Amino acid sequence: MKLDAFEIRKRLHQIPELAFQEHKTKALLIQELQRLKEITIHEFQNSPGILVELRRGEGSYLLFRADMDALPLEEKTGCAFSSLHPGMMHACGHDVHMAILLGLICLILEGKSSANFLFLFHPAEEGKGGAQSILAEGILQRYDIRAAIALHVNPKLPLGTFASREGTFFAIPQEFDVKFIGKKAHAAFPEDGKNALEAGIEFYKAMKDYVAGQTERMIFHIGKMESGVIRNVVPDICTLEGTHRTLSQKMRNHVNDQIRVTAKAIAEKHKLDYVLDFLCSYEAVVNDANLVKTLKDTCEELGYRFMEAPVAMTGEDFGYFTAQYPGLLFWLGANDPEHDLHSEYLLPDEAAIAFAIRLLYRYSYYI
Repeated sequence: MKLDAFEIRKRLHQIPELAFQEHKTKALLIQELQRLKEITIHEFQNSPGILVELRRGEGSYLLFRADMDALPLEEKTGCAFSSLHPGMMHACGHDVHMAILLGLICLILEGKSSANFLFLFHPAEEGKGGAQSILAEGILQRYDIRAAIALHVNPKLPLGTFASREGTFFAIPQEFDVKFIGKKAHAAFPEDGKNALEAGIEFYKAMKDYVAGQTERMIFHIGKMESGVIRNVVPDICTLEGTHRTLSQKMRNHVNDQIRVTAKAIAEKHKLDYVLDFLCSYEAVVNDANLVKTLKDTCEELGYRFMEAPVAMTGEDFGYFTAQYPGLLFWLGANDPEHDLHSEYLLPDEAAIAFAIRLLYRYSYYI
């Protein structure tokens, strides 16, 4: 039985859900999967993820992954199938990824391949540890997985274009929060207070200076800073929410150590208390050279364009899978060049779905 991947994409787009809350999304996927024969559907105990197994013979498995979660954004695309969930949107193309995976399952079921497949619908990719949760349950470890494959829409690339690179492709992200805790005072008597805002500004400047002095490529970014309640009061609290991106575990650890040292030194200098929390971090996405070469060859066979992609400072918890298995992640051209990923205006071209399904199906015969 065939599924209409384009129609399912629209339905998925209307019900975006945040990390580990993808219950309606899961229900829709299972409803469609249950219409198919020959597959086995496995559910996870600690997440809304789904693992679909297709076993046709002896030997190892090829795993294809699609992520499920959405973002906390109010959609502004104005499309006919806009989000029905206020404050939530598929602004990173995961609805497209899921539709592609469903379409691929159907095409493989129609084909004559005797290979074994796993299809993973992966929750909580957006910074909440979905891959770690899946791996912690031990279900994947029951299988001999010879390769793990994933794609991600790229609105800046035209339809029919695919891009990737061997080796490190996506960086290691590390999220962190720093809070400096001082004492309020009237602005006319600053000596009676302890200015947390000054400490926050100093911390930011010190870390930017540290990163500027490094030779290895990295990003240090503070995306949110809050302090103070009124113009004539010394701020007693300053919170900074940030992320840094590095290309090696060694450098990630160095930057974390520098954050610790800097926050402690500045708090002591200003006689403040402080709280430092390190939040989500991923492994780097490292692509297997042979899998990349096969992708190039498949694109050439199908008449699609392959581009050598630069290293992206993006984070992706698919990195946990490339750390476990030979892996490949690649960009899929989605033809929305005016908008970036995580934009409330992003609307990947649905025509990308057919390009991806055809490519992945053909690719599956070569690995």
